[in-house]
Amino acid sequence: MKVRSLIILTCLTLIASGCENKNKDNKIEDNKTKIEVSELDKNKKKDYLISNMNNNTSLDLVKHTIEKNLNKNVAESFANLVKDYNKEIPKDLLSGDFERTSKIDKTGEIIDKRSSINHKYPDTNCRINSFLLLKDDLSFKDHVDIDDEILFMDKEALKDLNLFNDEDLENFYKLFSRVKTSSSKDPKVHAKVMEEFLSKVDFPRTASMVSVVLHDNLDGDYLFIGHVGVLLPLDNGYLFLEKISFEEPYQAIKFSKKEDAYMYLKEKYRDYLDPEVAPPFIMENNKYVEI
Repeated sequence: MKVRSLIILTCLTLIASGCENKNKDNKIEDNKTKIEVSELDKNKKKDYLISNMNNNTSLDLVKHTIEKNLNKNVAESFANLVKDYNKEIPKDLLSGDFERTSKIDKTGEIIDKRSSINHKYPDTNCRINSFLLLKDDLSFKDHVDIDDEILFMDKEALKDLNLFNDEDLENFYKLFSRVKTSSSKDPKVHAKVMEEFLSKVDFPRTASMVSVVLHDNLDGDYLFIGHVGVLLPLDNGYLFLEKISFEEPYQAIKFSKKEDAYMYLKEKYRDYLDPEVAPPFIMENNKYVEI
């Protein structure tokens, strides 16, 4: 099971890989220099701006947004992980400002550069990163039987991270347990199963866990959260925080509306097609998102 699951998770990483070099749009001139700023187009569907938080301006915005909506202590923990990952990686590889993505994929260069630098913290993935942000603001209303068979890579990483206490770890394995389901290929059927499971969780009032749920039938039919991030409100839109894989960088993404965030995730998994199982579907907290 573990070998076959590792293959699945590796494929997911390749499919979801999306950290790219950035382009810039609008020019603003002053007496000393020319500054280029990207802005969201609210009339354009699926528009977004992305940053690796590789400068103080973008990281401070993210920290402030976390502090405004979640436990303030996790903002500093998150920022420390981001700064540690970004350390000594040039801005032509990891963006500071929020910008539109380029068609040039520099993920390989980023990973190679990072592997040559000594870092204080081990890497996190999407689930560890999202749980770090949410853990102090969520709780479980009902008993949850833990099934952590699919989380063996997370377990190995958590041994070295020292991010969570014993209670946190138990809640992590509860939240991301795989869930028994049917052999149906209809995502709406599985969405009802996932809604029932996640209804056992009290989520934060001002932040959302947005997840991509996958159907797996390698050793029975199960659902599991294959990718996840945290969606926070901004004054003029939304901020989505994610980390695609252990090796890839942290990403903060601005959207003008929630629907664009949903479409971003749907596009990421558009090539994850297996005729033997249901296609991926999106949940916001414990609610199915129909796109």
